Amino acid sequence: VVGIEAREQFLEMTGNLPDNLVACVGGGSNAMGLFSAFVEDSCEMYGVEPGGRGTKLGEHAASLSFGSEGILHGFNSIMLKNSEGEPAEVYSIASGLDYPSVGPEHAYLNSIGRTKVGIANDAETIQAFYDLSHYEGIIPALESAHAVAFAMKLAKEKPYESILVNLSGRGDKDIDFVVENFPPEDYM
Repeated sequence: VVGIEAREQFLEMTGNLPDNLVACVGGGSNAMGLFSAFVEDSCEMYGVEPGGRGTKLGEHAASLSFGSEGILHGFNSIMLKNSEGEPAEVYSIASGLDYPSVGPEHAYLNSIGRTKVGIANDAETIQAFYDLSHYEGIIPALESAHAVAFAMKLAKEKPYESILVNLSGRGDKDIDFVVENFPPEDYM
């Protein structure tokens, strides 16, 4: 439903489809909710994974970027595994992205090149959280702040293309944590 509504609203506002779609990816439901309405179109679709604190296992939850094929919860997909092949310990500043795998549909679309993977680390995510809050008055959930961070980088690379970012959740659940651990004066 989210993708259908976004498609209709973007067409109504601009007369065109977006050139780029950006959504955060943990398990992938947020991204697939948006992407499903655009799969047959020429839009570039970016799923943004949590880059966390680094690229070592346990410092991130970027399964599409650093994972391999495996089975979790009865489905075959891409996952982060420990040395015994079991689901690895993962980390994300956003609890909703703290997951060692991704849904099989998203993994498939990525494997055929229909979607692309982006990464936003913690510092970029916090900066995006503050920037969107400050400039637009929208407090994003930390999950969606990953997508905003990547979209900000993408906008610099593609200044003449449209970018539709999927914002999910509510940032008010994260604001106390962010302000206490990442003082605004360090980011604004």
